Amino acid sequence: MIKVLAIDISGRHHENDIFFRVYAGVLVEIQADRIVHVEKIDVMVKEEETQKLRDIIKEVKELIEKIGEEFDYILCERGEFFNLSKDIISAVLNKEVIFPKTRGELEAINIAHHVSYSVRKLLMGERRKFY
Repeated sequence: MIKVLAIDISGRHHENDIFFRVYAGVLVEIQADRIVHVEKIDVMVKEEETQKLRDIIKEVKELIEKIGEEFDYILCERGEFFNLSKDIISAVLNKEVIFPKTRGELEAINIAHHVSYSVRKLLMGERRKFY
């Protein structure tokens, strides 16, 4: 069993002159074929005017610090870092980055995606009430 941090970012498109991004970090223990245990789920919301690679990297580092736990590697989809190679992302984040291959890894990413998307959808609904 290994412990990994699955990360997903929702809201990476321009909306009303702003990027309203929700980062989800899901700390899980996995085996190749399944998730054994979800240890922690955390989210972080950022409202920014830009969306450059440096913004995403800085914010992912903040999320990792917020999670504050030890884990073996980071799981994310290829597009989260503008399709850069995982070696470059690993070097910048000082932690190995893996694109999901096994069923357990895919399930972890799926949980992170549902968390980020659902939280963003909920917050956008609340924002619309006030604007």
